[in-house]
Amino acid sequence: MTKTRGRPKAFDENEVLALAMEYFWEHGYESSSLDNLLLAMGIKKSSFYHTFKSKEELFSRCLTLYRNENIQFLKSLKKELGPLQAMLMLTKLTVDQLNETGEVKGCLIANAGKECYNKYEDLSLQVNAEFNAINNLFIEFVKEAQSRGEIKSTKEAKVIAGRYMNALNGLIVTIQAGASKELVQDLVEHLEEILH
Repeated sequence: MTKTRGRPKAFDENEVLALAMEYFWEHGYESSSLDNLLLAMGIKKSSFYHTFKSKEELFSRCLTLYRNENIQFLKSLKKELGPLQAMLMLTKLTVDQLNETGEVKGCLIANAGKECYNKYEDLSLQVNAEFNAINNLFIEFVKEAQSRGEIKSTKEAKVIAGRYMNALNGLIVTIQAGASKELVQDLVEHLEEILH
């Protein structure tokens, strides 16, 4: 007796996952209805449940994709510019996005943290793990920048990386709250001082 297979997928799983990630990033987890996600992804409900099982599972996979893409981007930026300039470039890219589009989307992981903390246990744990993965990468960047003499501070790399991430996320939240250009510039200078 031969096993029968279901119909082959009529979509690229990685492609629809990327579309879902963009939708979640724009609208948030709780505000993203399944119907709207299906429209954004361009797939049917049966395909969704067969491939992703639930909205929470889809969001979990989107968080993983976001982290992987960001780590890959940061590593390539470091290879091109060096560790210190890669971190400073993130600040520049944030301000450039504001100047070009009038808004800043921020970090999907940080956004998810605000939504999921103490509401969705599994997602909260994942957000923490994703955040730590990126934080650990910045710790590596700081250590390398210190060893090259690019960062003069003798504080522990994890302290500098933690302050940097907090200041960068603070800059994004401040921009999203409609801060003046003067305040944004002051916060950019503060970020640069952290990495001095």
